[in-house]
Amino acid sequence: MITGRLLDGVTLGRTGPLADLAAARRRWPDRPLLRWAGGEWTVAQFASAVRSAAAELRGLGVRPGERVAIMAGNSARMLAVQYAVWSLGAVEVAVNSELRGRFLRHVLTDSDPALVVADARFHELLSDCVAPERIADLAIIRLDRETAAEFQPAPAAGALASLLYTSGTTGPSKGVMLPHGYFSNFGAVLSRVLDIGPADTGFFTMPFFHVDAHIAVPLCLQTGSALAFAPRFSVSTFWADAERFGVTWFGAVGSMLSALITRGRPPAAVLGRLRTILAAPVPAAAFEFFEDDLGVRVLQMYGQTEADGPLYSTPEHRRRGAAGWSCAGFDVRVAAPDGTEVGVGEAGELQTRPRYPNMITLGYWRRPEATVEAFRDLWFRTGDLVHQDADGFIWYRGRLTDSLRRRGENISAFELEDTVRGAPGVRECAALAVRDELGGEDDIKLVLVLDAGASFDPVSFRDFCARSLPRFARPRYVEVVPESAIVRGPGTGAIQKHLLPAGITADTIDLPAAAAAAD
Repeated sequence: MITGRLLDGVTLGRTGPLADLAAARRRWPDRPLLRWAGGEWTVAQFASAVRSAAAELRGLGVRPGERVAIMAGNSARMLAVQYAVWSLGAVEVAVNSELRGRFLRHVLTDSDPALVVADARFHELLSDCVAPERIADLAIIRLDRETAAEFQPAPAAGALASLLYTSGTTGPSKGVMLPHGYFSNFGAVLSRVLDIGPADTGFFTMPFFHVDAHIAVPLCLQTGSALAFAPRFSVSTFWADAERFGVTWFGAVGSMLSALITRGRPPAAVLGRLRTILAAPVPAAAFEFFEDDLGVRVLQMYGQTEADGPLYSTPEHRRRGAAGWSCAGFDVRVAAPDGTEVGVGEAGELQTRPRYPNMITLGYWRRPEATVEAFRDLWFRTGDLVHQDADGFIWYRGRLTDSLRRRGENISAFELEDTVRGAPGVRECAALAVRDELGGEDDIKLVLVLDAGASFDPVSFRDFCARSLPRFARPRYVEVVPESAIVRGPGTGAIQKHLLPAGITADTIDLPAAAAAAD
């Protein structure tokens, strides 16, 4: 076991984002907090927008303890509503805006929100999942309302703040319950890892429904720094935006770094300010390009929604390619299936436990059995295969569980397969990961068994996937096999995926290419 250390200078025991906002409003109300193309809010302006939005939501009937789902693109308005939900003592449900069909229906049925606040472009999708009277247009939530209304006291650090849904392995995705203190505590850790001060500006181009954005805003409130953001990651505009905002650091996933490398050297003005990139995973080419060629430090980390950062690389202690070391106050061990620790260099499951409160999930929403299983022996079972080196660095080696990771999203193989079985002509489906060495994540390969007499039509199958699956869960590769190729395990009847054709074989179809050729 590696006994967790907490980096010097980090103060935990924080109450939550609302307390961070109140403190920042007193300390530096006029500092820029949020920047985007065409706009900027100071801390005081953000606090005022939150208060106005809270009055609006209360007028719509939101009460303490109720869930309020938010399905929206990145915007300052979306963040104001998120904080307003918390200020009413309600619980945010962060809805992945890529969800469609049964994926979206499951999240909304499971969380059962009293209200769904959404961008207008999502209203039609939502109307198939919730009653229209429970849908509110984000754009009409007033942010300029003068109000003297009294709201709920700031929630306790351990009170439930948000539900963020993460991929299921043997079932549908689960709602990860996160307390208020979680976001602020990890914000404090991250600000120390990145050495953030009032002169810094971060750049966020990943979706706000991710846990990372929930942490980035408290980080800025605590440090007096600013957070610039874009609606989405765009490789063609990234460096121009970074120059415009004066970015000193940004977060990324591996595929984003690989894409930025293809754009070549960024403007000199960017390199004059950009100091640090934090990413997971980090392809080897990214270290060579950003660190060796450009002189920009690249730090790798490891996290999940349940515990966003037990491992970090730090400026003074890092190793290229390693996920990081236990510097955020977590005990860490690498264990065999029976729970015994394995030796240095041996592969096993990464298991973690915090040494401080409100650093890990409260459990899974309405799934006590899944919560108990995840915390068996009081260690959180990450489901990730790793090994530890002699210096305490942890190296990621893959997933133990039946899920995939693509474009920074965890994908439930269970939900993906269950959806694809509804495609015309498909009898059985198994989802496999095909390693994308460039981006360090997974492409998706589907192994299909067709109905008797059916043939595979790449155009109709592509169109079905576009209608039924989130963009990040759409397969790139397909291989059609006879039913005799499907071997099921005794007892569970689960498909034995290790016996299926893995990787890209002579019979593998590149779905986008095949569909384009057939159009």
